[in-house]
Amino acid sequence: MNKLMTVDFKHTMLFSGRVIKVCADFDVSGKFLSWNATFYVAPQFFEMTGCVQRTQGETDSQTVVLSIGQALNARFA
Repeated sequence: MNKLMTVDFKHTMLFSGRVIKVCADFDVSGKFLSWNATFYVAPQFFEMTGCVQRTQGETDSQTVVLSIGQALNARFA
């Protein structure tokens, strides 16, 4: 049984400099991390889901945060 983990962080948008607070749940399945993130961009909340391969030299939380950051930058570029 996989244990669901949570990470909360603030992401600074690459182009605008806007800071977004993100809450993400993720679980580990073999070599992959599946995540579900909720974040607020006025005037509404958004959800994103994704999957990323685990990375050597980084914690699972760091890998998820980087993956979500890339997704946010791509979405709001």
